[in-house]
Amino acid sequence: MKITIVKAPTPEDLMLFKRCVWVTTGKIEAPGKGPSPKLLRKVLAARHSPIRVLNFAFLLEGIPSNISTHLARHVHATPFIASLRNDRQDRMDGDLAPRNTPVDMIYYVNAEELMVIANKRLCLLAAEKTREAVQGMCDLAETVMPELRGLLVPMCEYGRCHEIHPCGRYDNGGTA
Repeated sequence: MKITIVKAPTPEDLMLFKRCVWVTTGKIEAPGKGPSPKLLRKVLAARHSPIRVLNFAFLLEGIPSNISTHLARHVHATPFIASLRNDRQDRMDGDLAPRNTPVDMIYYVNAEELMVIANKRLCLLAAEKTREAVQGMCDLAETVMPELRGLLVPMCEYGRCHEIHPCGRYDNGGTA
């Protein structure tokens, strides 16, 4: 599986983000430069609504089809998954394709949903290949937006596990 980032927040996206922050705090017009790293980090950490305009797209090549399904279940992300339908491809009989058949996908997600996905899919209860794919996307996102560092983590890293049967990462049954 190979993961590359094909879209990251642009300077224009960051200006829109700052403008959204200003409007939500009762101001009309944001100054002409983008947000400071400190402001970006604070709003990301608080998970306030302006982070929804910060969009990422990842190309996942050769991801097992069952793992692409795990990612497709996140309703606030938009997955574009290569079809295994027989009328859309000619490399195999899609009706007989095993669950781990490699497919390519583009995963389009905003910063808020990427944090939610990390909370769920970096948990030790998630499938190993799913954790690997999500960790790869998180690493790339942190490379282009360092303000995300430490925010793309399993839920237990925030001090509380919401799983019915915690993974045991912490000795006290999943709560940090």
